[in-house]
Amino acid sequence: MGRFLALTAIVGTLISGGMMTGSACADEPESKSPQQVVEDSAALYIKAFEARDAEAISSLFTEDAEYVDAEGVVFHGRSTIENELAISFEVSPPGQLSLLLTSIRPIADQVIVEEGVSVFTVKEEGDDEATTSRVPYTATHVRQVDGSWKIASVRELSQAEMSPHDQLQALSWLLGAWHEDVDGMIISTEWKWAENNNFLVGEFEIRRSIGRTLTGTHRIGWDAERRQFRSWIFESNGAAFDGWWRANEDGSWSLDTSGVDAQGVRRSSSTTYARDGDNAIIVILEHQVVDGESRGGSAHRIVRKPPPAKINAAASR
Repeated sequence: MGRFLALTAIVGTLISGGMMTGSACADEPESKSPQQVVEDSAALYIKAFEARDAEAISSLFTEDAEYVDAEGVVFHGRSTIENELAISFEVSPPGQLSLLLTSIRPIADQVIVEEGVSVFTVKEEGDDEATTSRVPYTATHVRQVDGSWKIASVRELSQAEMSPHDQLQALSWLLGAWHEDVDGMIISTEWKWAENNNFLVGEFEIRRSIGRTLTGTHRIGWDAERRQFRSWIFESNGAAFDGWWRANEDGSWSLDTSGVDAQGVRRSSSTTYARDGDNAIIVILEHQVVDGESRGGSAHRIVRKPPPAKINAAASR
């Protein structure tokens, strides 16, 4: 990945991802809400990125902004950043950009420090699979005299500095409570961070129409040797499976699992998870093998459970 494609991932998704960092508009009225500022900035950035417009993107930076890449090379000034962006757009193929925010800390009235991981996925011509690069970074945002916010500095961190928690931010969209109704079964799952924040843990319950209930745990961690997410799934009846995750070019994720069920039968499957907005996931069972016999696939939709309704204390008296 070109060194400044990481930068385009950082800039573009930090304003389109909902962070209150400001706008490239100089005449931004004080009456605008933070949400309006973010939406307007996102629209400006998306238009510029689709056009691969380095000048428009660089306008989000202060005049004397500084960018430090993972190798410690410093690019000083908006014009330098614009030149590097233009070169990256010329020599690098387009890909999918996303940002995983891990921390937003206002450290003064006029300064915000952001930490996160930029993710760039690209499929080079002739490659069978897409390649995904993750770059952790910190960015500092400074409020300008006219009330707008601009980026004053960005610093990339090396992959070696990423903790398992940082890596797992790529799957943090799983967090929360989910519900699915499949083939007469009602499945409820709740994903949380483990106590040390280095694993994602899903507790699930499967209620069948015939009255039997099955519970289990799905734990996801980062394998530093293979540089890949790994799953361990344990069911209350004694079944156990493990598997490996793959990032797909379209932004979805696939999980290949294998293991033995409670009857001692070996099973394997490949399942793809595609986000459908913020509150739903499309689950596609690509194929499965049961005791050496191939079975057909299926597809269904998981929806996020709404938070419990608040009870008005006065009305409940």
